[in-house]
Amino acid sequence: MESLKASVVKAINEYNKYRSPEARAKLIEISGKELILDFEGSFCRTCGVYDYLEDFIYELQKFVDVNVKIVSFKEYKHETIRVKYTLKVCDKARS
Repeated sequence: MESLKASVVKAINEYNKYRSPEARAKLIEISGKELILDFEGSFCRTCGVYDYLEDFIYELQKFVDVNVKIVSFKEYKHETIRVKYTLKVCDKARS
């Protein structure tokens, strides 16, 4: 089974492939239950910012069965938003 981090990296690459240069995701930190990403680009000045942050969830779910929620997001420098997600890997054995 692929590690969660490897799945996150694949999802970031896929996300950036289709959304750059308007939006680019970058991994900041990952733990068992939390993921922090920076999103950079001109999308920060548009009205649908949340959609860009939510799109990453769908990209990640292509690679791993995980429940993901946006906990917080904040623009902390020009055209850069830091997003904190919670992660809960689904246990298929319990299904």
